[in-house]
Amino acid sequence: MNSTFKFIGVTSLGLYTGLSYTLSALTLPTLLTLPSATSASRATALLTHTSLLHLRSLAGISLSSFLLSYLLSPRNAKHPYLLWTSLLVASSSVSELLLAPTKYTAARNVKGKGKAKAKRQMDSSYEVLGASDQSEEEVEEVEEVNGEEVRERITGFMKSQVLRTAISAVGFAVSVVGIWGDGVNRVVYVEV
Repeated sequence: MNSTFKFIGVTSLGLYTGLSYTLSALTLPTLLTLPSATSASRATALLTHTSLLHLRSLAGISLSSFLLSYLLSPRNAKHPYLLWTSLLVASSSVSELLLAPTKYTAARNVKGKGKAKAKRQMDSSYEVLGASDQSEEEVEEVEEVNGEEVRERITGFMKSQVLRTAISAVGFAVSVVGIWGDGVNRVVYVEV
């Protein structure tokens, strides 16, 4: 059972590291090439929300697997690499808070504005049918997005993903070496 927790922890930590790397190296730089600040802002808000949801769940699975493995190990098999890996996973998952905690609030606000705009558009479609009391001025309101703020938010998120990738890659390396070391300890040599 203990080896199952270790395997789940290493696998989820590998996925976590890979997702962080993919975000920082491939996905986020692509968002900087979008033609308008509005589309980049919407894409960033959606990507930030969904990626953080997946990253946090993978970090939680990995962290809980390594801690459970350490706690359920017999006294003579409690290896410190499980604690070190757990510490690295926990520190990589809070790396977003170390750089700039306000950028995620800004991304959530943009997402909330997008929902409000979609509601206005839906209400305007009812107006065409004659079912809304909304004035033309409210329907015509256009959301203005500053391109520099969007670029700053994307680069801030990219920096946090680079930091997350570096810390989780070290944790992944520690876990792989630790599991390999566990396997070496179980080999029994019999001299004939």
